[in-house]
Amino acid sequence: MSSEHKFSKIQTGHRQRPLMMQLALASGALAQPSLLKGKNFTDEFWQKQDGRDARASMEKVVEGLRRYQLHPYQRPPQRASIVWTDGEARILWYAAAPKNKKAAKVKKSIFIIPSMINGAEILDILPEDRSLIRWLSSQGFDVFMMEWGNLREDPELADMDSALGVKLSKAVTWLKSEIDTPLLGLGYCMGGLYLAATEILNPKIFDGLIFIATPWDFKAGAKGSFAEAIAGWAPEGLGRVRHLDYMPNEWLQMIFSGVDPVQVARKFSAFADMRPNSVEEKLFVAVEDWVNGGGDLPSGIVQQAVQNWYLDNKVISGKWVVNGHKIDARKIKKPSLVIVPAKDKIVPPESAEPLSIQIPDAYILSPPCGHISMMVGSVAEKQVWEPMKDWILGQI
Repeated sequence: MSSEHKFSKIQTGHRQRPLMMQLALASGALAQPSLLKGKNFTDEFWQKQDGRDARASMEKVVEGLRRYQLHPYQRPPQRASIVWTDGEARILWYAAAPKNKKAAKVKKSIFIIPSMINGAEILDILPEDRSLIRWLSSQGFDVFMMEWGNLREDPELADMDSALGVKLSKAVTWLKSEIDTPLLGLGYCMGGLYLAATEILNPKIFDGLIFIATPWDFKAGAKGSFAEAIAGWAPEGLGRVRHLDYMPNEWLQMIFSGVDPVQVARKFSAFADMRPNSVEEKLFVAVEDWVNGGGDLPSGIVQQAVQNWYLDNKVISGKWVVNGHKIDARKIKKPSLVIVPAKDKIVPPESAEPLSIQIPDAYILSPPCGHISMMVGSVAEKQVWEPMKDWILGQI
């Protein structure tokens, strides 16, 4: 690894906290049972037990939202070594910091490809308390992470052909030339799709692949999921995206939240009861900031993802084409680990499991956790991180 690199404080910027959207979704979710029973929200309703219960539930949600809105926690600036830049994109390096002699013997590197939809903070959500990246570093791995930057400001990130075939290919080619240790690719969610494409386009880069919660069959398990919501949004939404030439992040967050509005009410109600100044409280705020954050997506990225993945389901059939190459998982010959969280509501297990079937001799890990909890949950280390590390050390 070249010693020529610079350090920078990584800022997350202002985090959006859309109070009105969250309040509306929570209100609708709490009111729905009464509406289904044909009840009218008259003064008489609010005086009866159902009305009193609904009011108490809403007051709890509002208290949770109030606490979240006013919570003082802000993600502190993080120092990271920037070892490669190209336009808006850059590679961050988290050097191995082995915690013991055994970890010091690992001598392996991991390149992480995060999603474009939200920032990569979820992989380093609480640097001092809960962080996959810091944990991997402590296990002796040199961790490198792609950071996309402002997608709308970089012409090479305007669509998938250039983002994957040009930008990401340049990044991994440079990194491979700079290190002398085995290199594993790790893709999270959308990043897993990008990892598969990068492997097909650049088959000499990685020594092993790890796919975490990567959707592969976009029709499987789609009922009531984000995939179904996107398919319903597409007929009108894609036209608006083409008109604007980008998709505002708020649109995506509305689609995500609308899949399960009851969850919005449930989580803020639970937050109202959390112990002040606890790690759990800080973690909730950090995760919620991440959920509500993220940047706008270029029109080209959105149109290709929605059409090729969600509408035409080309990924599962090996017909998704990037830069003239079909991205067919059956062509992947590297040792591969496919992690499929059993309780994932964003990428249903039925959607992610086919990838483990298509990749020859792939290993599958199905931890009993969700899409986000496998990164931030109190048992994430035991259920996901440790088994992943053991697989790496046993295969590569």
